[in-house]
Amino acid sequence: MKITDPAAIQRCYHALVARSPEHVGAFYAAVKTTGIFCLPTCRARKPKVENVDFFSDIKEPLALGFRPCKVCRPTENAPDVPPQVARAVALVREQPKRRIQDDELRELGISPELVRRWFQKHHGFSFQAYQRMLRINLAMSELKDGRSTTDVALDSGYESLSGFAYTYKKMTGNAPSQGTQQLVLHRFTTPLGPMFVCASENGVCLLEFTDRRMLETEFRDLQRLFKARILAAENAHTREAEVQIAEYFEGKRRQFSVTLDAPGSDSSAASGMPCVQ
Repeated sequence: MKITDPAAIQRCYHALVARSPEHVGAFYAAVKTTGIFCLPTCRARKPKVENVDFFSDIKEPLALGFRPCKVCRPTENAPDVPPQVARAVALVREQPKRRIQDDELRELGISPELVRRWFQKHHGFSFQAYQRMLRINLAMSELKDGRSTTDVALDSGYESLSGFAYTYKKMTGNAPSQGTQQLVLHRFTTPLGPMFVCASENGVCLLEFTDRRMLETEFRDLQRLFKARILAAENAHTREAEVQIAEYFEGKRRQFSVTLDAPGSDSSAASGMPCVQ
Protein backbone atom coordinates (compact mmCIF):
# COMPACT_ATOMS: atom_id res chain seq x y z
CA MET A 1 0.00 0.00 0.00
CA LYS A 2 1.27 3.46 -0.90
CA ILE A 3 1.83 5.73 2.10
CA THR A 4 -0.10 8.97 1.55
CA ASP A 5 -0.30 10.62 4.97
CA PRO A 6 1.99 13.72 4.87
CA ALA A 7 3.27 13.20 8.41
CA ALA A 8 4.03 9.53 7.72
CA ILE A 9 5.84 10.49 4.50
CA GLN A 10 8.04 12.90 6.43
CA ARG A 11 8.85 10.23 9.03
CA CYS A 12 9.76 7.78 6.28
CA TYR A 13 11.92 10.33 4.50
CA HIS A 14 13.82 11.23 7.67
CA ALA A 15 14.38 7.50 8.33
CA LEU A 16 15.62 7.07 4.74
CA VAL A 17 18.10 9.94 5.07
CA ALA A 18 19.27 8.57 8.44
CA ARG A 19 19.56 5.04 7.00
CA SER A 20 17.59 3.79 9.99
CA PRO A 21 17.90 0.00 10.47
CA GLU A 22 14.85 0.05 12.77
CA HIS A 23 12.65 0.88 9.77
CA VAL A 24 13.72 -2.05 7.57
CA GLY A 25 10.48 -3.71 6.52
CA ALA A 26 8.36 -0.77 7.70
CA PHE A 27 8.53 0.86 4.27
CA TYR A 28 10.17 0.74 0.84
CA ALA A 29 11.32 3.91 -0.93
CA ALA A 30 10.57 4.07 -4.68
CA VAL A 31 12.45 6.82 -6.53
CA LYS A 32 10.30 8.15 -9.37
CA THR A 33 13.20 9.75 -11.28
CA THR A 34 15.22 6.51 -11.51
CA GLY A 35 12.51 3.82 -11.37
CA ILE A 36 14.39 2.07 -8.52
CA PHE A 37 13.16 1.14 -5.03
CA CYS A 38 15.30 0.74 -1.92
CA LEU A 39 15.41 -0.28 1.72
CA PRO A 40 15.60 2.46 4.39
CA THR A 41 19.25 1.56 5.03
CA CYS A 42 20.39 1.99 1.42
CA ARG A 43 23.78 3.72 1.00
CA ALA A 44 22.88 5.20 -2.38
CA ARG A 45 22.50 8.97 -2.83
CA LYS A 46 19.21 10.17 -1.35
CA PRO A 47 16.52 11.64 -3.62
CA LYS A 48 14.53 14.78 -2.89
CA VAL A 49 11.39 14.06 -0.91
CA GLU A 50 9.14 15.08 -3.82
CA ASN A 51 10.80 12.46 -6.02
CA VAL A 52 10.14 9.45 -3.81
CA ASP A 53 7.04 7.38 -3.01
CA PHE A 54 6.87 5.19 0.07
CA PHE A 55 5.16 1.80 0.21
CA SER A 56 4.43 -0.45 3.19
CA ASP A 57 4.60 -3.64 1.10
CA ILE A 58 7.39 -4.81 -1.21
CA LYS A 59 4.88 -6.17 -3.73
CA GLU A 60 3.54 -2.69 -4.56
CA PRO A 61 6.70 -1.12 -6.08
CA LEU A 62 7.40 -4.37 -7.94
CA ALA A 63 3.88 -4.38 -9.40
CA LEU A 64 4.30 -0.74 -10.50
CA GLY A 65 7.46 -1.57 -12.42
CA PHE A 66 10.12 -0.23 -10.04
CA ARG A 67 13.40 -2.16 -10.18
CA PRO A 68 15.18 -3.42 -7.04
CA CYS A 69 18.21 -1.31 -6.11
CA LYS A 70 21.52 -3.03 -6.87
CA VAL A 71 23.11 -1.44 -3.77
CA CYS A 72 20.73 -2.53 -0.98
CA ARG A 73 19.04 -5.38 -2.93
CA PRO A 74 15.59 -5.10 -1.32
CA THR A 75 14.23 -8.35 -2.80
CA GLU A 76 17.12 -10.27 -1.23
CA ASN A 77 17.38 -8.35 2.03
CA ALA A 78 13.74 -7.64 2.78
CA PRO A 79 13.24 -9.00 6.29
CA ASP A 80 10.77 -6.82 8.12
CA VAL A 81 12.19 -7.75 11.50
CA PRO A 82 14.29 -4.88 12.90
CA PRO A 83 17.80 -5.98 13.96
CA GLN A 84 17.04 -5.36 17.65
CA VAL A 85 13.94 -7.56 17.48
CA ALA A 86 15.89 -10.26 15.66
CA ARG A 87 18.53 -10.22 18.41
CA ALA A 88 15.87 -10.48 21.13
CA VAL A 89 14.22 -13.42 19.38
CA ALA A 90 17.62 -15.10 18.94
CA LEU A 91 18.21 -14.83 22.70
CA VAL A 92 14.93 -16.62 23.37
CA ARG A 93 15.67 -19.35 20.83
CA GLU A 94 19.12 -19.95 22.31
CA GLN A 95 17.77 -20.22 25.87
CA PRO A 96 14.00 -20.89 25.63
CA LYS A 97 13.59 -21.70 29.32
CA ARG A 98 15.00 -18.39 30.54
CA ARG A 99 12.87 -15.32 31.20
CA ILE A 100 14.56 -12.43 29.45
CA GLN A 101 13.66 -9.19 31.22
CA ASP A 102 13.67 -5.61 29.95
CA ASP A 103 16.79 -4.70 31.96
CA GLU A 104 18.77 -7.48 30.28
CA LEU A 105 17.66 -6.29 26.85
CA ARG A 106 18.73 -2.73 27.65
CA GLU A 107 22.16 -3.93 28.78
CA LEU A 108 22.55 -5.53 25.35
CA GLY A 109 21.58 -2.34 23.56
CA ILE A 110 18.10 -3.60 22.69
CA SER A 111 15.10 -1.34 23.23
CA PRO A 112 12.34 -3.26 25.10
CA GLU A 113 9.83 -0.69 23.88
CA LEU A 114 10.73 -1.29 20.23
CA VAL A 115 10.52 -5.06 20.72
CA ARG A 116 7.18 -4.74 22.50
CA ARG A 117 5.66 -2.50 19.80
CA TRP A 118 6.82 -4.82 17.02
CA PHE A 119 5.34 -7.93 18.68
CA GLN A 120 2.03 -6.18 19.36
CA LYS A 121 1.84 -4.92 15.78
CA HIS A 122 2.76 -8.17 14.02
CA HIS A 123 1.53 -10.85 16.44
CA GLY A 124 -1.02 -9.16 18.67
CA PHE A 125 0.72 -10.19 21.89
CA SER A 126 3.73 -9.12 23.92
CA PHE A 127 7.33 -10.31 23.83
CA GLN A 128 6.87 -11.74 27.32
CA ALA A 129 3.83 -13.69 26.11
CA TYR A 130 5.94 -15.01 23.23
CA GLN A 131 8.49 -16.29 25.74
CA ARG A 132 5.75 -17.96 27.79
CA MET A 133 4.42 -19.68 24.67
CA LEU A 134 7.82 -21.12 23.84
CA ARG A 135 8.33 -22.35 27.40
CA ILE A 136 4.91 -24.03 27.43
CA ASN A 137 5.54 -25.57 24.01
CA LEU A 138 8.82 -27.04 25.26
CA ALA A 139 7.10 -28.21 28.44
CA MET A 140 4.47 -30.04 26.39
CA SER A 141 7.17 -31.91 24.50
CA GLU A 142 8.96 -32.89 27.69
CA LEU A 143 5.75 -34.10 29.32
CA LYS A 144 5.09 -36.29 26.27
CA ASP A 145 8.59 -37.70 26.67
CA GLY A 146 7.70 -38.87 30.18
CA ARG A 147 9.22 -36.20 32.42
CA SER A 148 7.32 -35.49 35.62
CA THR A 149 5.13 -32.42 35.85
CA THR A 150 7.11 -31.18 38.87
CA ASP A 151 10.45 -31.42 37.10
CA VAL A 152 9.12 -29.75 33.95
CA ALA A 153 7.48 -26.92 35.92
CA LEU A 154 10.59 -26.11 37.94
CA ASP A 155 12.86 -26.45 34.92
CA SER A 156 10.63 -24.03 33.02
CA GLY A 157 11.15 -21.30 35.60
CA TYR A 158 7.94 -21.71 37.61
CA GLU A 159 8.21 -21.59 41.39
CA SER A 160 5.05 -23.61 41.99
CA LEU A 161 3.06 -26.37 40.33
CA SER A 162 -0.12 -24.32 40.61
CA GLY A 163 1.37 -21.42 38.65
CA PHE A 164 2.64 -23.75 35.95
CA ALA A 165 -0.67 -25.64 35.75
CA TYR A 166 -2.65 -22.38 35.50
CA THR A 167 -0.53 -21.02 32.63
CA TYR A 168 -0.41 -24.40 30.89
CA LYS A 169 -4.19 -24.82 30.96
CA LYS A 170 -4.81 -21.20 29.93
CA MET A 171 -2.64 -21.60 26.84
CA THR A 172 -3.42 -25.19 25.83
CA GLY A 173 -6.92 -25.76 27.20
CA ASN A 174 -5.81 -28.85 29.13
CA ALA A 175 -4.19 -29.61 32.45
CA PRO A 176 -0.55 -30.81 32.27
CA SER A 177 -1.65 -34.31 33.26
CA GLN A 178 -4.16 -34.58 30.38
CA GLY A 179 -1.80 -34.03 27.48
CA THR A 180 -2.87 -32.40 24.25
CA GLN A 181 -2.14 -32.18 20.56
CA GLN A 182 -0.25 -29.01 19.69
CA LEU A 183 0.03 -26.86 16.61
CA VAL A 184 2.99 -24.49 16.40
CA LEU A 185 3.00 -21.28 14.39
CA HIS A 186 6.25 -19.71 13.19
CA ARG A 187 6.65 -16.40 11.33
CA PHE A 188 9.58 -15.94 8.96
CA THR A 189 10.54 -13.54 6.19
CA THR A 190 10.91 -13.99 2.43
CA PRO A 191 11.78 -11.63 -0.40
CA LEU A 192 8.05 -11.25 -1.10
CA GLY A 193 7.06 -10.58 2.50
CA PRO A 194 6.61 -12.40 5.82
CA MET A 195 4.97 -15.84 5.94
CA PHE A 196 3.37 -18.07 8.57
CA VAL A 197 4.07 -21.78 8.73
CA CYS A 198 1.88 -23.86 11.02
CA ALA A 199 2.69 -27.48 11.85
CA SER A 200 1.63 -30.36 14.04
CA GLU A 201 4.11 -32.89 15.37
CA ASN A 202 3.44 -34.88 12.17
CA GLY A 203 3.99 -32.22 9.51
CA VAL A 204 3.15 -28.83 8.01
CA CYS A 205 -0.55 -28.01 7.89
CA LEU A 206 -0.50 -24.39 6.69
CA LEU A 207 1.85 -22.06 4.80
CA GLU A 208 0.57 -18.58 3.97
CA PHE A 209 1.72 -14.98 3.58
CA THR A 210 0.80 -13.01 6.68
CA ASP A 211 -1.33 -10.51 4.74
CA ARG A 212 -3.65 -13.16 3.31
CA ARG A 213 -7.33 -12.45 3.85
CA MET A 214 -9.30 -14.87 6.02
CA LEU A 215 -6.11 -16.03 7.73
CA GLU A 216 -7.79 -15.91 11.13
CA THR A 217 -10.55 -18.15 9.77
CA GLU A 218 -7.92 -20.64 8.59
CA PHE A 219 -6.39 -20.68 12.06
CA ARG A 220 -9.79 -21.34 13.65
CA ASP A 221 -10.49 -24.14 11.18
CA LEU A 222 -7.14 -25.79 11.92
CA GLN A 223 -7.76 -25.64 15.68
CA ARG A 224 -11.20 -27.18 15.17
CA LEU A 225 -10.02 -29.94 12.82
CA PHE A 226 -6.99 -30.88 14.94
CA LYS A 227 -8.79 -30.22 18.24
CA ALA A 228 -5.68 -28.32 19.28
CA ARG A 229 -4.53 -24.85 20.24
CA ILE A 230 -2.03 -22.92 18.12
CA LEU A 231 1.07 -21.73 19.96
CA ALA A 232 3.78 -19.39 18.70
CA ALA A 233 6.73 -21.74 18.54
CA GLU A 234 8.83 -23.88 16.22
CA ASN A 235 9.42 -27.56 15.57
CA ALA A 236 11.43 -29.61 13.09
CA HIS A 237 8.74 -29.26 10.40
CA THR A 238 8.49 -25.45 10.59
CA ARG A 239 12.28 -25.13 10.52
CA GLU A 240 12.55 -27.41 7.49
CA ALA A 241 9.83 -25.46 5.67
CA GLU A 242 11.69 -22.20 6.31
CA VAL A 243 14.92 -23.70 4.98
CA GLN A 244 13.28 -25.03 1.82
CA ILE A 245 11.45 -21.76 1.11
CA ALA A 246 14.75 -19.87 1.46
CA GLU A 247 16.40 -22.30 -0.97
CA TYR A 248 13.56 -21.73 -3.44
CA PHE A 249 14.04 -17.96 -3.43
CA GLU A 250 17.81 -18.42 -3.78
CA GLY A 251 17.19 -20.45 -6.94
CA LYS A 252 18.52 -23.65 -5.38
CA ARG A 253 15.21 -25.57 -5.23
CA ARG A 254 12.22 -26.08 -7.52
CA GLN A 255 10.39 -28.89 -5.67
CA PHE A 256 9.55 -29.15 -1.98
CA SER A 257 9.78 -32.25 0.18
CA VAL A 258 8.53 -31.23 3.63
CA THR A 259 6.15 -33.60 5.37
CA LEU A 260 2.52 -32.42 5.28
CA ASP A 261 -0.21 -33.04 7.81
CA ALA A 262 -3.48 -32.19 6.08
CA PRO A 263 -6.78 -33.31 7.66
CA GLY A 264 -8.71 -35.62 5.38
CA SER A 265 -5.68 -36.74 3.38
CA ASP A 266 -2.73 -39.07 3.73
CA SER A 267 -1.32 -36.64 6.28
CA SER A 268 1.76 -38.54 7.35
CA ALA A 269 3.26 -38.97 3.89
CA ALA A 270 6.01 -36.75 2.56
CA SER A 271 4.56 -34.66 -0.22
CA GLY A 272 5.85 -32.08 -2.66
CA MET A 273 4.66 -28.60 -1.82
CA PRO A 274 3.50 -26.44 -4.71
CA CYS A 275 5.96 -23.82 -5.85
CA VAL A 276 5.48 -20.36 -4.33
CA GLN A 277 4.32 -17.93 -6.98
